[in-house]
Amino acid sequence: MVVKFPGYKFDLGKSTYRGEEIGEGGYVYAEPGYHTNVALIDVASMHPTSIRLLNLFGDKYTKNFGDIVDARLAIKHRDFDSAGKMLDGKLKPFLNEDDADNLAYALKIVINIVYGMTSAKFDNPFRDLRNKDNIVAKRGALFMVDLKNEVQARGFTVAHIKTDSIKIPNATQEIIDFVFDFGKQYGYNFEHEATYDEMCLVNDAVYIARKGDKWEAVGAQFQHPYVYKTLFSKEELGYDDLCETKSVSKGSIYLDTSDEKPMALSKTMRFIGRIGRFVPVLKNGGTLYRVYEDKFYAVTGTKDHHWAEAEVAKEWYPDNVDWSYYENLVDKAKLALERYGAPKEFYS
Repeated sequence: MVVKFPGYKFDLGKSTYRGEEIGEGGYVYAEPGYHTNVALIDVASMHPTSIRLLNLFGDKYTKNFGDIVDARLAIKHRDFDSAGKMLDGKLKPFLNEDDADNLAYALKIVINIVYGMTSAKFDNPFRDLRNKDNIVAKRGALFMVDLKNEVQARGFTVAHIKTDSIKIPNATQEIIDFVFDFGKQYGYNFEHEATYDEMCLVNDAVYIARKGDKWEAVGAQFQHPYVYKTLFSKEELGYDDLCETKSVSKGSIYLDTSDEKPMALSKTMRFIGRIGRFVPVLKNGGTLYRVYEDKFYAVTGTKDHHWAEAEVAKEWYPDNVDWSYYENLVDKAKLALERYGAPKEFYS
């Protein structure tokens, strides 16, 4: 299938199409706000489909790759008969309920690695030196730009596009059918994953949505267990919900029980390493520092609070917990929701 995107340009490392600058990865578009009756529609295996449509590895090897994609989808949908006929029957010994999920996941890893290798900067069997603009992701991104414009032209809001999915508020069956049919013109098959009763999108990557009495949180702000359970699911909180995992990519974490800002490592500083679990406490705690090249920095998200290692703080739970840390997270989440028009009834 040959599909052209007239007007697309890649110049000096920058891609443009239909008046937009298109990144070299998946396309992202957002209209932050509070939305209702939101259809979430996903492309099934967008990047693998693009590889097949582009015949990226030539006839023989693209077909082999396609067989892996088809086998994974068949296993995912528990179509063991079809999966057993693929890849010369090599998967038959593993086609059962006990192994199905692990096998589908293993094939997914292979598929994702192959896609990653097509855009890698180092030489490998899947890399084509002519591929200067990540053609696999780019084909999907340009398609999503076309889809966005067509949906908007029909009078609908496009609240969010994230690589291979589109969210359309106040969606009708007519517009959902249109998305399915439009995708087929480009070789993509869509799946209607869900229709949210309500959704609040606060940026291009973070949202909270409700379908009936079920909530879906995407992004760290709303996924935080204390925020999620307090504002949305109303589930009972446990000690593990209070434990914060902190990590650093450079240097090491130290827990300092001194009240003075350190100038050098001292006996008041306990070495943690690059990762640890902590709880904010009212007493018997310390300041978390990232120490790198003899300089001291507050570990991200820990400033203005004292901390203890989770296993130690558990001995003093709940009286010694600094609950203000968590209430601050809830207040920030509420402010974000209110800023983008979510009524208080949405979360209360």
